[in-house]
Amino acid sequence: MNEATPGGDGADLGSAATGGPSAPAPSPVRVRLAGEPFAGAARRIAAELAGETVASRLADADPSVWGPRAAGAPPRTGWTGLAARSRPLVGQVAALRERFAVAGAHRVLLVGTPDAVAAARVVAGTDPGGTRLTALDSADPVQVTDALSGELAETVLVVADAAGTDPVVAAVTRVVAAAIAEEVGADALAARTVHLTEPGSPLDTPADPGPVVVTLDADVPGRFGVLGPLGLVPAGLAGADVPAVLGDAVAAERALAADDPDNPALLLAGALAAGRGSLLALRDAERSPALTGWLAPLLTAAGLTVVPVPPDEPVGAGPAPQEPTAPAGVVDVHADGTGPRPGPGQGAVRLDAGPGAAVVLWQAAAALAGRVLDTDPFAPAPPAPAEGPDPEPSFVDGGIAVHAGDWLPPATRTVAGALDALAAVADGAPAVVSAWLDPESDASVAVLRGPLVARLGLPVAFGWAPACRSGDTGAPDVAVHCHLTGNGPGGDLPGSVGADTVPPGPGLDSLHAAQARAVMDDQRRRGRPVLRLHLTDRLAGLVTLARAVTSTPTSTEPSTEP
Repeated sequence: MNEATPGGDGADLGSAATGGPSAPAPSPVRVRLAGEPFAGAARRIAAELAGETVASRLADADPSVWGPRAAGAPPRTGWTGLAARSRPLVGQVAALRERFAVAGAHRVLLVGTPDAVAAARVVAGTDPGGTRLTALDSADPVQVTDALSGELAETVLVVADAAGTDPVVAAVTRVVAAAIAEEVGADALAARTVHLTEPGSPLDTPADPGPVVVTLDADVPGRFGVLGPLGLVPAGLAGADVPAVLGDAVAAERALAADDPDNPALLLAGALAAGRGSLLALRDAERSPALTGWLAPLLTAAGLTVVPVPPDEPVGAGPAPQEPTAPAGVVDVHADGTGPRPGPGQGAVRLDAGPGAAVVLWQAAAALAGRVLDTDPFAPAPPAPAEGPDPEPSFVDGGIAVHAGDWLPPATRTVAGALDALAAVADGAPAVVSAWLDPESDASVAVLRGPLVARLGLPVAFGWAPACRSGDTGAPDVAVHCHLTGNGPGGDLPGSVGADTVPPGPGLDSLHAAQARAVMDDQRRRGRPVLRLHLTDRLAGLVTLARAVTSTPTSTEPSTEP
C-alpha cells in the first residue's frame, strides 16, 4: 500500500496473524518520508532493493545479501526470524520469574556487555508501567555502588556475555556477586543467578543448585539480539510483557518479507542510505531513551552519522553531501510519527510501529542500508581493555587533566582552548562527546550538549559511555571525539563494598579507565582527533567544564603564540 501525503510518501504494514492465541493484534507499521531530493532518493533505493529481492532473501537468512565487507564471512544472519524462534522463552521466563518471586527476589540486576544491556533496556522500555531492571555495562565505581545500594536481598543476578570472556563483565560480576552473597548467602545467590552466554563459554556452567544458563545463538550479533534471550530474559524477569513484544514482532517479520517497493523496511533502508553524508538526527532521545540508545550504535555501525537530540533542539550545520542523491544538512527521524516539516534541502522520516515491530523494522533497515552503502552493519564491538597506566596529560586545568594529540597547539593550557582547538581541526565534521560518568550523579553533563553546539559551531552528539560507543569500529569515522572520564569515589571499588568478601582482581576504577582508553586508542588508530577531559576532582572538574563550554570562544588562544 502507498499512502500519498503532502511532501512525502508512506507505506503501511497491515495486520497479520501472529500464530499464537494469546498474542495481541499487531500495530500498523508506517514509514513516511518528506523533503526533496531526500524522499525521492529513498524511494528509488527502495525500488532497487525490491528488484533485487533482498527482503525475501533476508527473511530466508541468505548471507549473499551483503558484500565482502560484512563481518563473519559469511555474515551472521541468525537474527532474522529470531522473534518467531524465541516463543519458547515466554514460558521459560514466566517460570523463572515465578521461581524467583517465591524466593522473594523481584528486582533484576543485569551485568553485561554494552550490546546486551542496550537490548534489555529496549524491551524493558516497552512497558509503560516500568520494570524493576537495573543494568550495568561498565566498571564505573559510582554506578556499581549505586546498583548495590538497592534491595540486595530481593535481587536476581543476570550475567550477559556471549563469549564469557569480557574482562569488564567478569570484574563487575565478581564485585556484585560478593555483595549479594554477603547479604543472602552463597547458596541463595547461586539459586537466583542466570547466565546468558553461548554454548561452551566459561559461563556455560549450569548446576543444581547453581546458575540457570540460557544459551545464545552464536549466529546472532549482539546488537541484533533484542528479540532473543539478551533482551527478553532480563527484561521479562523484571516485569516486561514478553508475549506482547514477541506477538508484535512476529507479525512484522512476516509482513516485512515482501519484495515490494512500498515495504516499510525497504523504504526505511532507502531513507538511511539516502541520508549518507547528512546528519541523522534521532529526535526521540527524550521520549524513548532506551530505543535511541540502542539505535545510535546500530546505525553508526551501518555507516551513518548519528546525532541523538531532543525534538526541538537545533542540530547544527550538517556536512556537505557526498553523493548526488544525498540531501544537504539534516535528516530528522521521528519514531512517534509526528514532527515538523523539514526545512529546505533537508529530509524527514516518521515512523509508527508497535514496540516489537519497531525492533524488526530497524534491524532490517540498518542491515540493508549497510548493503547499499557497502559497510559492515555487523561490525564487532570496540576492543577489550588492556591494563596499563594512564599516559601523562598534556596539562591540568581546574580539576581536569587534559589528554590530546599532536593536533593540539603545544602552548594550550585551558579546557576552553582545547575545545576551540578541537573545533578548528574538525573542519565542519560533527563532534561526538562520550561521557564515561554516572548518568544520575553527573546528569548535569548532558545539558552541556546545546552550549557545546554554540561554542564549537559543530553538530554535537552526546551519549553515556560505553553504551554510545558500542559496535562502531567497522564504520567510516568522520567525527572528532571528546571523552569525559573521572576518578571514582575514593579509590578502586572493591574496597567500598566489603573488600574482605571480594576475590582479588583488577580494581573497577582502573578497569573503567582502561575500557575508555581502548575505545580512544581505536579512534586514534583510525586517524581521528581525540580529546580526553579527565575529572581528577568530579565536582571541581564539572564546574571547570561548564565554565569552559559557556565562555566566549576565541579564534586562537593567546598562550599558543611562539
